Amino acid sequence: MKKFFLMASVVALLASCDSTTDTDVSVDRDTIGPVATETVTTKTYTPAEGDVTYRNKTLLVWRGGEWVKSDKDVTLDNGVIVYQNGDVKKDGKTVHLEDGEVVTSVGEFFDKTGKAISDAWDSTKKGVRKAGDAMEKAAKDIKESVDGDKNH
Repeated sequence: MKKFFLMASVVALLASCDSTTDTDVSVDRDTIGPVATETVTTKTYTPAEGDVTYRNKTLLVWRGGEWVKSDKDVTLDNGVIVYQNGDVKKDGKTVHLEDGEVVTSVGEFFDKTGKAISDAWDSTKKGVRKAGDAMEKAAKDIKESVDGDKNH
């Protein structure tokens, strides 16, 4: 009887899982703050005319239903420039596309799995800041280690 209930629970749990990629989620936050609800939407990528990707160190543009090699830098509808080396520049900020990432003709970023990168510009700043913090911590640890050796 216990095995039956265990199996029924597992089946119910698996059946409740949602495998769709586009999701709207509402979260009730009455008990934790002034915000009543929050909606999160996940976008997935579908190629469109003028989109740009960087694959195998090659800049490609979606033209006529296929990816074609670009022989020059690409300027998107919103003024963002995608360079042949995979760098993307907007308002003086530069990010580098990883292999398989896409920038749409209106400047939206998607990773190689087709999921939206909603904060591509901000995540670059955060990544650089984290790397700088890690370097600072490592330097401090080395200094403390060297100073400790001098005292012995």
